[in-house]
Amino acid sequence: MTDAAIHARPPLLQQRPFRMLSYTRFSSRVAQNALNFALVLLINEETGKAFLSSLLVLALIVPSTVAGIVAGTAADVFPKRMLVFLGDLARAAVCLYFLRDSGGVAAYYIVAILLATATQFASSAEGAIMPAIVDRSELARANALSQAVGGAAQLIGLGLLTPIVLRVFDSRDALFAICASLFVIAAFQALLIGRIHATGRIDIGGESSGRWWLAGWRTIRSDRIVLHAVVELTLISSTLIILGGLVPKYIEDVLGLPVDIGALILTPAAAGVVLGLRIAGFLAHRVPHGFLSTTGFTLFVACLGLLAFVNQEADFLGGFGAFSWLNSVQIGNFDGGGVMAMGIMFPLGFSYAVVSVAGQTVMDDRVPLHLRGRVGATQAALAAMASSVPVLIAGGLADVVGVTPVLAAVAALIGAVAVANLRAPKEPSPGPRRPVTGHAR
Repeated sequence: MTDAAIHARPPLLQQRPFRMLSYTRFSSRVAQNALNFALVLLINEETGKAFLSSLLVLALIVPSTVAGIVAGTAADVFPKRMLVFLGDLARAAVCLYFLRDSGGVAAYYIVAILLATATQFASSAEGAIMPAIVDRSELARANALSQAVGGAAQLIGLGLLTPIVLRVFDSRDALFAICASLFVIAAFQALLIGRIHATGRIDIGGESSGRWWLAGWRTIRSDRIVLHAVVELTLISSTLIILGGLVPKYIEDVLGLPVDIGALILTPAAAGVVLGLRIAGFLAHRVPHGFLSTTGFTLFVACLGLLAFVNQEADFLGGFGAFSWLNSVQIGNFDGGGVMAMGIMFPLGFSYAVVSVAGQTVMDDRVPLHLRGRVGATQAALAAMASSVPVLIAGGLADVVGVTPVLAAVAALIGAVAVANLRAPKEPSPGPRRPVTGHAR
């Protein structure tokens, strides 16, 4: 595509397919994030155990292994808009089922599994849609905008919708009814994406041979650059899954705050994500994706380690004149440790955004369109498998030894694995199936 043709294209959000994809992602993710957080709060309220919170997180991510691979294959084979439509309607139906149920701890786990399974089909199809409707020259920008949509949805779902409905109005049923409505809206927004076809590119290479459930993994292994990006995406996704099980106990034991109120302290991560997306989108065409991703991951691990010792860091810095004000912060149970946590969450969100944009852009750019759904599902399955046992171990250990040493150990282990990935020998790529510019068939 010529430079004139690129500049003639309207901005991404003025392109109807991408705009409607962003709308449907936003609506469904607000609902999904609100429900995920609500289930964690309800479990924590009834049991008070980090292990059971981690078990709920496991219930939310296990479907990524089996259902995720099936969903990824379906996204490459069946009409993508219809999969998003049906996946969102299925999640709405799960919410309505919960409203008819009497509730209880067992019901929370059942709902979590059903929601996560339906989510796999919708999210895999969404991931396969984007590289088909966005020009390759705009993939980095599109991924940055998509991450921004996800970050905004997370902030609204976790920081506003769930706390307000559960704590202010004290209505679990109202929250599930609102989320069911959002899923229905998302389903019809998906239909408005329009006809999906490859934008200015064709793929070299036919359908992957061999067992269908290994097609994504074979594609990943065939390209060293994609493999490196997938490893870092898997590591950072696994870490976030483990953190999801530890957050309630971290807020209560380390910050000394109620879970639903303390969660607001973690929201500066959203501002960090926004800045990271802006910078990552700008640098994506100027800095190698591998370097960008590695730099972001290094910062992420460092921030995670700092997050484990916020109270000690606040006490240490409070001894210096420039930071003595940390000793004076006391709003209820909110003190200098809470201030440190808020400060660290900003670069943590920034680094996550950089890694995510760089990694997703590599996959969108180098993976053939007819395999994009399976590759994305395989990466999600790898993250689920890598975190399934650690999330339970971390939750159990947090109940026994406390969340601070566990969080520090997670940071150290993830950092060690990242270093091993960087030091792995650079094997020559056997010739990946690269997309080339041209007219879609």
